[in-house]
Amino acid sequence: MIRKEQILRAAKKACALLTVMAVLGVMPAIEAMAVSASGAIARGIDVSKHNGAVNWNQVASSGINFTFIKVGSAKSGVDPQFAANITGAQAAGLRTGVYLYSYATTPEQAMAEANMVLEWIEPYTVNYPIVFDIEDSCHKSLSNQELIDIINAFCITIDGAGYYPMVYSYKNMFTGKLSNVGWDKWVAQYDDACDYNNNVCFWQYSSHGSVNGVGTRVDVNYQFKDYSQLIIPEGFIGHNGSVRFYRNWKMQKGWVDYNGTRYFLDGAGNLVSGWMTDVDGSTYYLSPADGSIARGQCQVDGANYYFTAEGVKTTGWVVLNDQRYFYDPAMGGTMKTDWYSDEAGNFYFFDNASGVMMTGWFETAGKTCFADGEGHVVTGLCEIENRLYYFDENRALVRDQVLELNGIAYQASPEGVLSEVPAPALEEAAAETAGE
Repeated sequence: MIRKEQILRAAKKACALLTVMAVLGVMPAIEAMAVSASGAIARGIDVSKHNGAVNWNQVASSGINFTFIKVGSAKSGVDPQFAANITGAQAAGLRTGVYLYSYATTPEQAMAEANMVLEWIEPYTVNYPIVFDIEDSCHKSLSNQELIDIINAFCITIDGAGYYPMVYSYKNMFTGKLSNVGWDKWVAQYDDACDYNNNVCFWQYSSHGSVNGVGTRVDVNYQFKDYSQLIIPEGFIGHNGSVRFYRNWKMQKGWVDYNGTRYFLDGAGNLVSGWMTDVDGSTYYLSPADGSIARGQCQVDGANYYFTAEGVKTTGWVVLNDQRYFYDPAMGGTMKTDWYSDEAGNFYFFDNASGVMMTGWFETAGKTCFADGEGHVVTGLCEIENRLYYFDENRALVRDQVLELNGIAYQASPEGVLSEVPAPALEEAAAETAGE
């Protein structure tokens, strides 16, 4: 790492996502003023191959709360102790971040380094920041803006993958070339206090620490920023005006089942709301309030739809509590009300208020109609409960008049019940009609 008298070699990093200036559109950083050990909330170490094999249970028992582990560099590849260190630290219950020693001199190289880190950490749990260690001699000749562009390229890539980025360097580098870094900072200054106080989240206060479980001298650090609500094992967390979901410390994409319902995260890990059609053509509605799927019969923008238990919008017939509904494919799956005719020529009527398919007697638009047990609204001569009725071409019950049907005369009562009319009576009725 960095030695007191000269520019060190290792360093650790871990903090970040929150924020750079408006240009990046990242969330604003939470200020953490690091002055001395008295303001620290935790103590930790950072390690690499130079520390040899570490007994992480002893480290945890000695009061160390977190660690930053070197994952490697573009020149040397994966640190030989990385796998043993990260699995051992995790097993011992330490919060564990990683750092990469950078040799990037362009944003493209920094992005490649970030993707390399993401590949190396994929099999492991990282539950503290991923740190960009920028202190090499190759960085000294670069301008302030070139360094900021390199840092942003790395950190934005890490942030986009759902991890929390942070920047590590020594105090003079931060006060000189990196004064405009907007990401959380891990500052190396080997002294009794850190006299740099611009968003210092971690302070590496010595490279000569002695900690049980580490057989060599080790870098020791104080933490000043609480990450418990920023890096979470499971659940939702706000991010840049959107929402992400984490499971086992990793940002999720696609469908997730959580707390008895389902949610969808897009390719960037952002929670989706509103209407969505997935690759297989299924359509869903995700609540604008919390992103949860719509299930059952739901009203969206004033229209009623039906969604399965998996949230898929359904069209066609649906039976709910022994009542039948129809969600019209021709109308985007909206629930049908009023009249509907199918391809077979059957007519149905759905209650205008509830959408329930009517059976039996019902009234609509001033006429009386009847639908059988299948919902077919009848026309013509029909026997209902051992009584004859007649329904005209508009499916309206005919009442209080004489009808001749199939050569037989009927009298329709005021209730529409038909009774045969004897021939003399029919002739008499016809004569009376003619006389009028």
